[in-house]
Amino acid sequence: MKLNTDIISFNLPGSLAAEIKGIREKTLHLGRPEYYLGEEQSFLSGHLYIAKGEHLPSRPKIEKGSAVICVGDSLYLPYYLERCGVIHVKSKIDLPRLFNMLTSIYNKYDQWNEELVRILNTSASVGEMLACSQEIFKNPIFVLNASFQYIAHSGYSSLASAEWNIASVKQGDELALPMLSKFLELHELSTDVKEPMLLNLLDSSTLNVNLFEDGAYNGCLTIDYRHRPYHAADYALAEHLARMVELALKKYSSAATNERSALRHVFHDVIEGLPIAPGQRWVLEAVQRTRVYICVKIQFSSRLAQLPVGYMCSALEKEFPKSVAFEYDGAIVSFIETQALRNKGRNCHQVLRERITPLISSMNFDIGVSDPFSDIYSAQLYYLQACAALENGRLFEPQEHFYLFQNYALTELIINALGKLPVEMYFTDGLRRLARHDLSSAVSYIQTLRAYLENNMSISKTARKLFINRSTLIERISRIKRDLNTDLSDPDERLRFLILLKALDIQNKLQMKPEQ
Repeated sequence: MKLNTDIISFNLPGSLAAEIKGIREKTLHLGRPEYYLGEEQSFLSGHLYIAKGEHLPSRPKIEKGSAVICVGDSLYLPYYLERCGVIHVKSKIDLPRLFNMLTSIYNKYDQWNEELVRILNTSASVGEMLACSQEIFKNPIFVLNASFQYIAHSGYSSLASAEWNIASVKQGDELALPMLSKFLELHELSTDVKEPMLLNLLDSSTLNVNLFEDGAYNGCLTIDYRHRPYHAADYALAEHLARMVELALKKYSSAATNERSALRHVFHDVIEGLPIAPGQRWVLEAVQRTRVYICVKIQFSSRLAQLPVGYMCSALEKEFPKSVAFEYDGAIVSFIETQALRNKGRNCHQVLRERITPLISSMNFDIGVSDPFSDIYSAQLYYLQACAALENGRLFEPQEHFYLFQNYALTELIINALGKLPVEMYFTDGLRRLARHDLSSAVSYIQTLRAYLENNMSISKTARKLFINRSTLIERISRIKRDLNTDLSDPDERLRFLILLKALDIQNKLQMKPEQ
C-alpha cells in the first residue's frame, strides 16, 4: 500500500524529531523507501528516498510527487523544499535502522489494506471493515447511508454517545431527527463534496467522507475524534477506507434488489408516464390488485430544503410496512399500503393523519392525500389527486396542513370545467341582477342566497347562520326570488345556483393567489 509523508511522519518515533517540510501531497502516492545512491540518480515521482543530509546533491533532477527523508542538515535543503516532500530527521540515526522502521510502517498499512480486501471479497461487511480500522484511527467510526440510517459502527461499545444516539444503535436505525436537524443547522454539508471534511460537530471533532455509487451520493463515513486528536495522516487513510466501504456497499446493493426497491421504480415510472421496464414487471404480479394504496405528497418549506430527502423517505417506509417513498418533482411522494392503516371503526385517512403528523411535526409541511386504489397502472391518476388536494388545500385552507382530495374534488372539477372562462359567463339574468345589487349595497343578496341553499332553504337555520331575524330574512328571500325569476323548489335549479356560487368563490380565491 502506498503512503504519504504525513502518514510516515506520524508513525515515526518522537525521539527522531522528524519534521515535515516541502510539498505535502495528500494522496497515497509513495511506494516503499529506497536508498539514494548518488548524484547520477534522479528523484522520481512516487518514490521515497532515504539519504543523509551531507550526501544530498546541490541541484538534482526532482520530479513532482517524489519525497526524501533527510537525516541531518543539508546546505541544499531549500532547493528540495521547493520541489518535493521532505521529512527532516534532526536526530542522529543510521540509515539501515531507519529503513527498518519505515519497513514496519509500510507493513502495518499493508496488513490493514489486505484485511480490507479480504473482507470485501468474502462477507463485504462494512462493520468488519470499521472494526479492523480501529487500530489505524484509534477513534469510533460509523457509516450512514443516504437515508441517514446507520449501516455500521465501531468503537462505541464502551462509550455512550447521546449526541449521536449510537450506544445501542442497530443496523437500519436512523440518526435521531433532533440531532440531524442540529447537524444540518450548524453546517451546510454538500453531498457533492468528494474530499474528506473536518468538521466540529456537537461535542466532538469529526472527519467526514461522502460515499458515492455510480456518481450518486450514497452515504457518509464519519470518524469521531473522542480519543486521539485529528492528524493530517488521517485524511488520505479515511478516504481510502471510504473507497473500500463504497465497494462493499455496491457489492451488497447489487445482490440485494428486493420487492420494495422494484416497487419504488414501478410507481415512479407510472406517475412519470413511462412504460414499466420488463425487469420490473414481476413485482406487479406479486402485488397488483392484492394491495390497496393511497398516494401521499409531502411538500416542505424552503427552510428545510436541505433536509435529506432519503431520511424522510426511510422514516415513512419504516412507519408504514409494504409502502414506498421517493423524491419526485421537488417533493416526497409516498404510496402507502392501507393494510398498515387499519383500525377498527376508523377510516384509513384518519389513521394516516394521526400517524404521519408526528413524523414531521417539527417541520413546516403540507400533505395532499388521494383516494384509495388497487390498480398500480392507475397510480398516476391518484398522484394527480394528491397534487390537486395539496394545491387547493394550500389556497383555500392555508391554516390546515393535511388535505384530502375528497374534500376538494368539486373544487378541482369546477376549476377544470371553467378553464380560463369567467364564471359570470354562466350567470343567469337574475343572478346578474343580484350581483349588481351587491355592488352598491351593504347587504349581500349573493351571500344570503348561498346560505339559504346550503341550509336546504330552511328559514330558521339560514337566519341563525347569518345572525339576522326571521322577518328580515323572509323579506330578503322574497326579493331574491323575484330578481332570480326562477323556481328554487326545482332540485336542478338549486344545484345549478350552488355550483355557480361555488365557482364564484373559487374564482375570487384564484384571483387573489400570488403569482408563482
